[in-house]
Amino acid sequence: MELRYSSRFSIAWMLLIVVVVPFIEAAIGFNISTYTNNLPEDVKPTVQKAFKMERNDAPWTEKCIAEDNFNCPPSKFRTATGECNNVRHPTWGIRGAPFLRLLPPIYADGKSQPKSSFTTFPLPTPQDVAVALQRIPARTHDSVTALLGAWGELLLHDLASTGNLKGRDCCKDKGKRNQECYPLIQNGNCIEYMRTLPSMDKENCQFAYRNQMNLASSFLDASAIYGNTDQAVEQLRTYDAGLVNVSACSSCRSNALYSAILREHNRIAVGLARLNRHWTDDIVFYESKRIVTAEIQHITYNEFLPILLGEESTSNSELKLQTHGRYAKYSSSKKAGIYNEVAMGVLPALLSMLPNRLKNETAASFAEMVDILITLPGQVPSMHMMVPLRSNWDTSALFIHMARDHGIPGYTNWIQYCSNITYPTRPDFDDLTANIRPENIQILKRLYGSAENIDLLVGALLETPLPGAVVGPTFNCLLKEQFSLLKETDRFWYENDIPPSSLSMQQLKEIKKISLAGLLCANTDDLGRIQPKAFVQEDVFLNTRITCDQYTMSDLSEWAEMDYMADLSDDLLMEALAKAEQEVLARRKMEYKVYTEIGGVDPKSPQGIAASFSKANKNALKLANTSLLFEFASNEIVNTLLHTRRRRQLFDNHAFASVFRDDISEGLQNVDISSFIPQHIFDLDLQCEDNGPCDPTAPYRSYTGHCNNLKHPKYGQSLTTFIRLLPSAYDDGISKPRRIGVTGIPLPNPRLISRSIHPDISNLHKRYTLMVMQYAQFLDHDISFTPVHKGFDESIPSCRSCDSPITVHPECDPIPIPRGDSHYPEFNVTTGKEICLPFMRSLPGQQHLGPREQVNQNSAFLDGSMIYGSNHCTLSKLKSPNGKMNVTQHPRGKDLLPRDDKQTECRSESGLCFIAGDGRASEQPGLLMIHTFYMREHNRVMEALNRVNPHWDDHKVFEESRKIVVAGLQHVTYNEFLPRLLGWNAVNLYGLKLLPQGYYKEYNPNCNPSVFTEFASAAYRIGHSLLRPHIPRMDPNYQIVEPPLLLRDFFFNTDYMMNDGLIDQMARGLVSTPMETLDQFITGEVTNHLFEDKKIPFSGVDLVALNIKRARDHGVPSYNNYRALCNLKRATSFEDLAREIPIEIIQRLKAIYPTVDDIDLFPGGMSERPLKGGIIGPTFGCIIATQFRQLRKCDRFWYENEDPLVRFTEAQLAEVRKVTLAKILCENTDVYSDMQRSVFDLPSNFLNPRVPCHSLPSIDFNAWRDTTTRQGCNFAGRRVRIGDSAFPSPCTSCICTSDGGSCASLKINDCSQLLREWSRDAILQDEVCTAQCGFLLREGSRGDIPFGLVPPPPRAVRNRNINRAPRFPSSSPFDFNDFKFPDLSSYISK
Repeated sequence: MELRYSSRFSIAWMLLIVVVVPFIEAAIGFNISTYTNNLPEDVKPTVQKAFKMERNDAPWTEKCIAEDNFNCPPSKFRTATGECNNVRHPTWGIRGAPFLRLLPPIYADGKSQPKSSFTTFPLPTPQDVAVALQRIPARTHDSVTALLGAWGELLLHDLASTGNLKGRDCCKDKGKRNQECYPLIQNGNCIEYMRTLPSMDKENCQFAYRNQMNLASSFLDASAIYGNTDQAVEQLRTYDAGLVNVSACSSCRSNALYSAILREHNRIAVGLARLNRHWTDDIVFYESKRIVTAEIQHITYNEFLPILLGEESTSNSELKLQTHGRYAKYSSSKKAGIYNEVAMGVLPALLSMLPNRLKNETAASFAEMVDILITLPGQVPSMHMMVPLRSNWDTSALFIHMARDHGIPGYTNWIQYCSNITYPTRPDFDDLTANIRPENIQILKRLYGSAENIDLLVGALLETPLPGAVVGPTFNCLLKEQFSLLKETDRFWYENDIPPSSLSMQQLKEIKKISLAGLLCANTDDLGRIQPKAFVQEDVFLNTRITCDQYTMSDLSEWAEMDYMADLSDDLLMEALAKAEQEVLARRKMEYKVYTEIGGVDPKSPQGIAASFSKANKNALKLANTSLLFEFASNEIVNTLLHTRRRRQLFDNHAFASVFRDDISEGLQNVDISSFIPQHIFDLDLQCEDNGPCDPTAPYRSYTGHCNNLKHPKYGQSLTTFIRLLPSAYDDGISKPRRIGVTGIPLPNPRLISRSIHPDISNLHKRYTLMVMQYAQFLDHDISFTPVHKGFDESIPSCRSCDSPITVHPECDPIPIPRGDSHYPEFNVTTGKEICLPFMRSLPGQQHLGPREQVNQNSAFLDGSMIYGSNHCTLSKLKSPNGKMNVTQHPRGKDLLPRDDKQTECRSESGLCFIAGDGRASEQPGLLMIHTFYMREHNRVMEALNRVNPHWDDHKVFEESRKIVVAGLQHVTYNEFLPRLLGWNAVNLYGLKLLPQGYYKEYNPNCNPSVFTEFASAAYRIGHSLLRPHIPRMDPNYQIVEPPLLLRDFFFNTDYMMNDGLIDQMARGLVSTPMETLDQFITGEVTNHLFEDKKIPFSGVDLVALNIKRARDHGVPSYNNYRALCNLKRATSFEDLAREIPIEIIQRLKAIYPTVDDIDLFPGGMSERPLKGGIIGPTFGCIIATQFRQLRKCDRFWYENEDPLVRFTEAQLAEVRKVTLAKILCENTDVYSDMQRSVFDLPSNFLNPRVPCHSLPSIDFNAWRDTTTRQGCNFAGRRVRIGDSAFPSPCTSCICTSDGGSCASLKINDCSQLLREWSRDAILQDEVCTAQCGFLLREGSRGDIPFGLVPPPPRAVRNRNINRAPRFPSSSPFDFNDFKFPDLSSYISK
């Protein structure tokens, strides 16, 4: 295949209209109708009117005023011609509109005749100029590829196209020529040329001078690819699944870019059609075209212009793309168009970057064509233009001639325009020395005689390029003007936020992933490798070729719209809900029957203790009742639709049925069934919870987390569901726990995995203390609490019997004891029945159809809820009237936590157990110890604040104390705990490093802080490996106090806490004793004896087996899926795990799992080698770091944030940054003694010596004396307080934040209502309103919306009105605002 551009350019760019015009003698006159007879019908009237206006034909002038009468309804898609891009001015920028001008033209007669010389020196002929300048040898560019020229040709074709009738009479006697003839005559030779067709502005009928017609639309809209008329688009379409016929593209044979882009269209169309099988051919085609157009815009502004103009020019101008948010400078009052000077004097120069060598290159395949473009150096812009546009014409000479035809001012005029200077006298050649080399100035002198005569194209091509750019200052100036205008005047610009045409933020992020290299790779078979910067020559150091599979393409799943209504009728919904109600009722009857006949478990028994550790409150139980209704209905719907598909034989094997089940279960979440359910089902009347409107001026957190996010008040709130990093993997797609592996074989028994992979082998850590374990558990109880099901009257069903799912409760899911277990017998020696470990499933909380999602009973924020509670009812039991926390007075020491006798699981002989913000505080001694210290810390801070602000009331002093305590908790977590858990590499890569000073500015109101179910049910259960069988004790001299507290003896047994000095002893023991190394080994205290009753043999349970079972209960996918998510290599065999997991563990995994894809997340993550400097491996590191990244980034009350309403002053923040866990312990022990600075690290004489407590930094509470000021925002002249919102215009909503005003466009669904509420002038002054409803307000509008201007919109689907956590596709897991999961594999310890 020859790379011949000649045939392509003879018709494609210029779009020459070949018409045989009859000879017309001048004496007869110029017959406009005859001259324009064969023009296309869409432009003929405009050309005729322009000619008549030029001739001052009054009747046409009178008619012109009312000509612009279009209706432009809101449209998602562009028209081919550009019509209605501007709703106020529908003809601006359309095909056939006149070119714009930056400077008035310089016609010989001041109005229309081609430019002539200003001086006594005649203008040189274009041919003489071309020949003289082509004597300067063409030079290859040192850095750019031929692809830069090819893209420039694409842009030129897209933006500018003139219409010139083919002349046959221009070289006859002058008296017989057509008045539109403008031939090139030189040395007695004549070359035919008919002048460019004129055009007119339909909104301005005052003729000043001739303007030429642009036959392209004046927008960067991919019209070079698709065409700029409906007929051209139709010829390209196949009308089959949105595809285009690449072979129908004549341009594709000569420019590989055109073919690659059309292939990209088909690649996208195939993807969209697969995602949206209900979309019509029209919708798929136009959506694909919309995406391709956005990609062309992005590549042009992100890659092409920075290289052509230089990074400095683009980054410091309107050409710079948005790094976040939307482009907000669209203006419907600014005229769209292509500048005549750019079309004739600048864009043609881009053709010269195509090297002359290109026409001699041959290629045997499309891949070779692409390879030539990315390999061959581009040419330095010059008069060497190898592209023949018209027979007998040199291309560069033709452009000079056309520029004179168009009256384009000379080069020196543009020097003055771009430099913003005015020559005091006529410009001289000496004025050119700043930009043009002396030898080239001499050539210009010989050619032009006068500097004023120099043509724009000629002078600008001879300029020395700007540093880092391909072109000189004049081209740079004019291109910046043009491409800035393209953004400002295009309503469909891909970064805009103007409904309904704008992309969603998620779609926009996907578009911005595209690169030209990636586009070429994705659409070129056998290309193999390409340099990342495709416009730049390959460089082995900075731009070496990489394999195509390393380029990221847009994830089309953001365009998915399921056809939820395909078979989902109202009757089916009602029937499913009716059956679901019966199932819920049957379950309640069963619970009552079991309770009356069998009863429940003793809360103090091992089963009772285990259940109390996951004890659901009344609100969670209410929520679960509604969730079960949705779950049962979802199962009924899926099964019915599955049966329907089978009857139609739409699939005939299990694999397809499984895929369908997953797809429909996901789609059900978007089905609104509120009209079929009585309102009381949704009105749960949750006591103690916050559900009211948000007060954006509130300075303190709510206790539930409600309204932390003002845009999404339920984000992170208690009693909302966990969210997911990957979609759920339930066996039935809805709720059945994950039990079957990928091969169809049942997954291994959780107890077998525990026994095989997690034996009890002690391996003490060399650096870190048991305080790491204890703080990790304390932190976990702040952000997650997974309650389990209960029976009738909140009884605890016994799930120990292996048939308990049938005989006791459907949510029982006991774990059988495998044969040959080293601790448990397989059968009960008394009854002969199999022995099972009890397990009760987690409570659901989803309030919609679709897969089960588990409820989080705690708020997700790092907000001290384990200290203060996750609702005000809990707080009321803990807070005293004076601003302090309630306490139990110790007779000889500092206060302890309050106690009560309401905890049924309490094993203390006194019947009293301690209470705190989290109900698990009394679970074990270490946890109770740290709870006590933080209660004391609150009261200590409160007393200090009282001293500096005695005028504060009890509420303010309590809330300010809480704010400081929570800030200290956050600071300790990110400054001390996470670096030890993750290592500094992960802390830095995931954005977890705290600021040494100043405010954190990355709060994002669009991100969701909710806890990931993978974090809560697997990854953050790492602390179980850090446990030791006992809690050590030490005296003030750090001598061991015997005996230690054995864990199994003190679960919910708290009377020992009244012993003198015990809290201090445990604290000193925990900070001085090494923890177990975080590995696959876990102490038998929790794998065999958890919650054990000594009087009952084998009554303990296995915590590791429960962890594995819990993740399966939650539908958590396998370990291998999270390796892929976290940028580790997805394992195809067990051997692929060797980089992260030791060989001996791989062998044990291989012995019990049928395939590597079946490995559960918990054992897989626990088996990995730790990250350097950390204690966990890369997969758990990824999940945990991502969670804590969200907890910081999504928390409006994060202690470093700068919001003036909630922030600390800089002086206060400096004091908070002094907080350490060591100081908190020191300040709240009974005996003020020594403590190492880092209590997470073992004491060391050199690295971490014990020092007197008073030497540790202390908070100076004087920083909290009242000095608060408040500011606000100004919206349209109105002062608005921080946190308040306002409407500065009808279709714009703004909110005042600490970062200033933040505004968003509103989508208008009812233009009539808008017209009733706002004045016509107010609406017309708002670009967003005008774009959507302006067609109703234009002069002469009929008020009706013509049908068929745009493809039909996607079919309406039912909107989901119920708040829920979002779902995330596996390929693009969670919206982290362009954050990519770092690859931690290079930081794994060896």
